[in-house]
Amino acid sequence: MDFKRIQMILLVFFVIFDLFLAYLLIERGAFGLNFQDPTAQINPIQEMRDRGIKFNPSVELNQTAPELAVLKNTPNNELWGKRQQLQNQSVSIDPDGVLISEFSSPIELDISLGEETLSLTTDDFAWIHENILSNPSYFIHGNLYLNHWYSPQDRMIIIRMVTKEGGDLEDPSMKSAVPISDGTAEIRILLDDNYDMVSYTQTYQDPFTRLEDHRKLISTNEVIAVIENRIDTTLPNDAEIVSMTLGYFRSVETKQFNLYLPAWEVIYFRKESGQTVSVLVDAIKGNVINTKSKSYNN
Repeated sequence: MDFKRIQMILLVFFVIFDLFLAYLLIERGAFGLNFQDPTAQINPIQEMRDRGIKFNPSVELNQTAPELAVLKNTPNNELWGKRQQLQNQSVSIDPDGVLISEFSSPIELDISLGEETLSLTTDDFAWIHENILSNPSYFIHGNLYLNHWYSPQDRMIIIRMVTKEGGDLEDPSMKSAVPISDGTAEIRILLDDNYDMVSYTQTYQDPFTRLEDHRKLISTNEVIAVIENRIDTTLPNDAEIVSMTLGYFRSVETKQFNLYLPAWEVIYFRKESGQTVSVLVDAIKGNVINTKSKSYNN
């Protein structure tokens, strides 16, 4: 076999091989030649629904950009200073300022929670707020904690402090109040098998002042896109998003002041594992706040 014939065979082989590679690349869309509408964009919400993820009817999905102000407050030792008012419970304060309490005997709650009831009703919380949270022998400034949700498998009631400073100051009601969602101003009440109160942890923040005027925030649709596009926050297929609410998280902490920025809190429930997860997304920058994401293993 002469040299020219070998060259010709190799040339034909490489041409065929190149054509084959080009075909594979086109099939896989490497050149964007998928003959689809070039203006079509991926819809993260539809992607979630296609994977089986559900949205609670109360969750509002839209492109509306809400507004909230940046807030500031001062550090405090309020829980340490008033711990002596608490009765019939053993109390300690950890190095991070978290109050940890265990009651001498369970406190009975006249509410509807039980094995068959997985949510805390409005009437339930009204009773808790009036008879439990507002009792100074049980809690320090417990009446200031108004935003709540319930983790059924943990039998844990999570109640947050709220502030009106970030919203409509002319609204005399608490409807415009926004919760502190990062765990720095909340009470977590643990219930026993009989759904009586046995212990709790508490964090507290001094009143807030408005540092800046309203800032335009990302929409709920954008929040879903942020979560769906990150590997570490992509929701599992058995998840149901039960709420999406605006809150605040502590962005800066110094000895002189704390700075709080708006955040979207997304709470979802996993049916298979019974896990309730809370994820915070910075509502200004649009990034997940990894250090503030909370998971309650139910």
